[in-house]
Amino acid sequence: MLIAMIREAKCHDAESIQYLIRIFSETGKVLFRSLDEIRENTPDFQVYEKNNQIVGVCSLKTGWGRFVELRSLGVDPRYSGQGIGTKMIEASIETALLTDCDTLFVLTYAVSMFGRLGFRIVDKETLPHKVWNDCKACLHQANCDETAMILSLVSLRNKRTTQMSPLATVSAR
Repeated sequence: MLIAMIREAKCHDAESIQYLIRIFSETGKVLFRSLDEIRENTPDFQVYEKNNQIVGVCSLKTGWGRFVELRSLGVDPRYSGQGIGTKMIEASIETALLTDCDTLFVLTYAVSMFGRLGFRIVDKETLPHKVWNDCKACLHQANCDETAMILSLVSLRNKRTTQMSPLATVSAR
């Protein structure tokens, strides 16, 4: 029986997380994260565990004012095409909705995947300036070709509130 779940990362997951991040950081798809950085920020990470093996990872970083960043998204290439990345993003959206942030953003090469999940493309200049501190460690720093995308958490919250409202049910009849 296959057992798969998305869960909060634990300290003992740090090496598995770094292994997945390293796969994608070597090609510049995500930023490298040291083992110490991962350990210090373990609560920010979620992992996709399948049969007791970490096969997907992502993290949410707050500290950008009303923005929260989805970053370090990666799925073991042996498991690509199984919807794990999409599930990781959906779980991150749910977690971001629990914060007091208004906007979830991502810098990505997977524009169509994020677009299907409601993100929209924006100019990178609209993101908080301190976001670019991480860019110092990026292989593409001088010629960034990632796409900035955002998802309005305010709109999602409002939509869910409207859908849950008894008046919305009555007026829809």
